[in-house]
Amino acid sequence: MAWSDRTVGLVSGLLAPAVGFLAYGLIYVNVIRPHNDLGWFVHDLFLGTRRYQAPVLSLSLLADVPLFFWFDRTGRVEAMRGVLMALFIHGAVIVALWI
Repeated sequence: MAWSDRTVGLVSGLLAPAVGFLAYGLIYVNVIRPHNDLGWFVHDLFLGTRRYQAPVLSLSLLADVPLFFWFDRTGRVEAMRGVLMALFIHGAVIVALWI
């Protein structure tokens, strides 16, 4: 299977929020609540408390912004469209969690 730029953009757009989630979790447990660890953030705060799931996922989408602009700088328009498709997929998940 040949990977087109749109597929690369979609896959990287779906994976970048995972990096954003981990970055936010590390900031949260090191700066805001230094007495907790990353396991507490993932299991107790995120997975254990339903009302925090949508806001944390929304913040993790900020990791797609540098990716989008990097694809823009390199002239990969189809990859940018893939990142936008990934944003819409994540947005649908976030709306479903709010409902």
